Amino acid sequence: MQNHPSWSPVRIVASFILVIILSSLLIGGIGFIIATAAYDNVTEPGAMRWLQLTNSLGVFLVPPLVLMWWSKSSPQTFLGWRGAKIGPSSWSALLIIIAGSFFTIDALAHINAVLLPEAPWVENLKAQEATVKLALDILLSDMVPTTLLANALIMVVVPAVGEELFFRGAVQSLLGQKFNHHLAILGTALFFALGHMQPLSVLPILFMGVVFGYLKHWTGSIWVPIGLHFINNATALGSAYLNDGNLLEESTMAGSIWSYAGPILVLVGLYTMWNKHTA
Repeated sequence: MQNHPSWSPVRIVASFILVIILSSLLIGGIGFIIATAAYDNVTEPGAMRWLQLTNSLGVFLVPPLVLMWWSKSSPQTFLGWRGAKIGPSSWSALLIIIAGSFFTIDALAHINAVLLPEAPWVENLKAQEATVKLALDILLSDMVPTTLLANALIMVVVPAVGEELFFRGAVQSLLGQKFNHHLAILGTALFFALGHMQPLSVLPILFMGVVFGYLKHWTGSIWVPIGLHFINNATALGSAYLNDGNLLEESTMAGSIWSYAGPILVLVGLYTMWNKHTA
């Protein structure tokens, strides 16, 4: 397709939404046809893997790639496709952020649960969360090495690449054309959290979105948040595999003093990255 660098932001956003709709219908429809043809019920693990894979491709992976080549004169720059130039101090900061994030996610999950009041709307949120968990339980059932590899593709690789291209690559870049980078990062992180349809985990997911967003902004590369997203999802899948297919909903350190030490590590790592970026 021909690039259109002169397109207005409104036209680019409208085109992006149109591509998302068409891509999700087409690729998701293909997945539904395969699932119904190969399996007796779409709730079978194999059928759900096909649906999950094609829905992720149709919604998250294909649209930003189409937008990248369609609307921009410099596609690689738009999504941050080029590799990041990271020195030793930045690698050390990334390792500190990774270590601190695991504890911070625990702390935020605990806060998320404590802050929720006993109210009917909260029960509705819990029901919605239970629906998401049921789908995950089906995907994680009977995990042998072959299904582990299939789950690694649809639950680790595709989401890490697709969601980061979609949110940090396309959405954050589009918002950044209208707002300053702080608002673009926070707005994208909010869309990222709501898009997961896990309302009882909004705070941890929002936190990850903010961290991914600033790292994308400071390094100029989409591959840094993709790598961290991959590590997060791979850790969750690996723990489920070692725990007979059960996702660990809460760490044994959740709510302890150790879980609240995580934000300090994250802030140290982020400050190091910010200091290097502004130097």
